[in-house]
Amino acid sequence: MTAEALITRLVQEAPELDLGVIAELRDQLDRDGTPLALAISRVVALVGERQVDPAIALPALAEACATLAASRDPSALEAARYQIDTLLPVAERPASVITAPDVALDQVRRR
Repeated sequence: MTAEALITRLVQEAPELDLGVIAELRDQLDRDGTPLALAISRVVALVGERQVDPAIALPALAEACATLAASRDPSALEAARYQIDTLLPVAERPASVITAPDVALDQVRRR
């Protein structure tokens, strides 16, 4: 099966995810080795691990697989890669650190 056929199968079977289809899709994308294929592969892995919501990611992944198969335009491929990279989870920001003031309030005087 092609990458397009495999991603289409995942979309059609959602919300159920066939880990065998995911593994086959990732294998094909990794063999392709282009930046877009590798970006798709990373996000597909995260979808399989339920770290990325399939309802959000699968349509974008299907579009990117179609672009990968149909286009040789470097700017279209890069735009698709950028779109896929936006699906990657972002590390949580640490809580704001509250520090003590540099000058104690009792040392502050009005001029």
